[in-house]
Amino acid sequence: MYSEILILAMLRQQPQHGYELKKGIERILCGTVSLNNTVLYPSLKHFEEMGAVVRQVVQQEGKPNRHIYHLTERGTELLQAYLSDFPPEQAADEAEFLTRVAFFDYLEPAEQLEILQKRQAHLKTRLDYLHTLQQMADEACATVAQQRVLAFHTQQIRSEYQWIATWLEEMQSNKS
Repeated sequence: MYSEILILAMLRQQPQHGYELKKGIERILCGTVSLNNTVLYPSLKHFEEMGAVVRQVVQQEGKPNRHIYHLTERGTELLQAYLSDFPPEQAADEAEFLTRVAFFDYLEPAEQLEILQKRQAHLKTRLDYLHTLQQMADEACATVAQQRVLAFHTQQIRSEYQWIATWLEEMQSNKS
């Protein structure tokens, strides 16, 4: 679902053509997520059929026509629904999480809080699992390389967990 969110959110910022959408998405998510043409253009066509976007054809001299996509009111409503819908199983998907975080400005604080808490709960589960793996590795005399891989993953998860914890603390202090 993150691809749909990305397309609609980018169009909420301003009308764009396909190439602009692709480049903007890569920029906003620092290259961690990108859309290829086999996802982008069928999605735009689907959104057009749904009435979520309107396509404007701009003729260019000596070049193919340019198709500019504009978000409609229906598209804005759909974007809001997609952004706030974050079931626990999507909390495990980094692209789903980061996409929603990138467009937090479009969500209410309570919705932001819920997304962060769901991701944090997922990360806690992952940390618990990695702790169990560490105990098993110690008992099984895992190689140095295997232990380093485990340590690397643990460090990454802890870092993200702490990043979210800090953000949640800031949100709580801003409420006060």
